[in-house]
Amino acid sequence: MKPNTKLDELTSFYKLLANESRLSILLALRDGEDNVAGICGRTGLSQTLVSHQLAALHRSDVVRSRRDGRRTFYSLADRHIDIIVGFALDHLAEKEVHHE
Repeated sequence: MKPNTKLDELTSFYKLLANESRLSILLALRDGEDNVAGICGRTGLSQTLVSHQLAALHRSDVVRSRRDGRRTFYSLADRHIDIIVGFALDHLAEKEVHHE
């Protein structure tokens, strides 16, 4: 059986997103770039956890970083990430309306 590289990549991508801490960070970054301390404040997650999850998101090109002096600011890598998260939120909102 020939391996399906695209399917493997897609599965890995969705596994990356299937984490509450990482999704919390992505939701926070939808409002704009921020540093680790700001993300911690917006999500309620610890600095260690945020740093660890940002590293995983950065390695997978889901977030990007920008240095400003001693600080590093993070943002969504591109508009596609924002759209993916937005579509999921829209889907959940639509589902709630149909179940009321």
